[in-house]
Amino acid sequence: MSLQAEQLKEADVFGQLNHSEREALVRLARRRMTGKGEILCHQENCWPSVIYIANGQLRSSIASPDGRSYIISTWETGEVFWAHTVFDQLPMPSTLEAVRTSTIYQWDGEEALQIVLRNPDAMRALLRRQVSLIRRRRENIYSLVFNPVVSRLAKLIVGKFKAGENPTFQRDLTLEEMAGMIATSPVMVCRLLYQFQNEGILTIKRASITLNDRSALEKLIEKEKNDNS
Repeated sequence: MSLQAEQLKEADVFGQLNHSEREALVRLARRRMTGKGEILCHQENCWPSVIYIANGQLRSSIASPDGRSYIISTWETGEVFWAHTVFDQLPMPSTLEAVRTSTIYQWDGEEALQIVLRNPDAMRALLRRQVSLIRRRRENIYSLVFNPVVSRLAKLIVGKFKAGENPTFQRDLTLEEMAGMIATSPVMVCRLLYQFQNEGILTIKRASITLNDRSALEKLIEKEKNDNS
C-alpha cells in the first residue's frame, strides 16, 4: 500500500497542511518495512529523519551506563516521530526500534521541516507537539522519582485499557519490557502481577491479562498522587 495524502491528514502536524503540501510530502517519502526488534537509529548517533508509522509500533529507549535499558516512549500506527537531530543537529538521546513488523514512511528531516515551516498552522502544531512531549517526560520523571513501583505498574496496566473497552488484552510486552518501562526488575514485575492476581484485580494467563477491578488500580495511582502532593 502506498502512502496517500489523506492518511497524513489525520496526523497531528501534517494534518494542518493543505492538500498540495501533503502531496509534496508524499512524493518525498521513502517506504520502509521493519522487522520486529529492528533498530532504526541508535542512541548517540545523528539521525535527522521524520517517520510516519503506517502500520505497526515503534519505541524509544535509553541505555544506562550499567547496561540497563529503559523504555521512554512508544509510537503507534498513525503517529509521526520527529528525531531530535532534525532540530538541533545533535546525536539522538535514545534508540528507536520496531516493537513488531512495521510499515513506515521516512523523510529527510530538513525537507519535511521546510514544508511545515511554510504553513503557520502546521508550525504551531509542531510546537504544541514538542511542548506536549516535554510535559509528558516531566510526568514520567516525576513518577519514577516519587512513586513506588506498585503505583507505576498500576499506571502502566490501566494505560492498556480505555474505559468501556474489552477488559482483556494480549500480553504484547515481556516482563523485561514492562520492567524497562517502569524502571524496575522483571522479578519485581512478576511478583506484583501475581500479587494483583491474588487480590482479584487481574486474571493472568499465558497470552493475556484481564482487568477485573480497574478502580483498585486507580485508587493505588490516586493514593500516590495524594501522598506526593
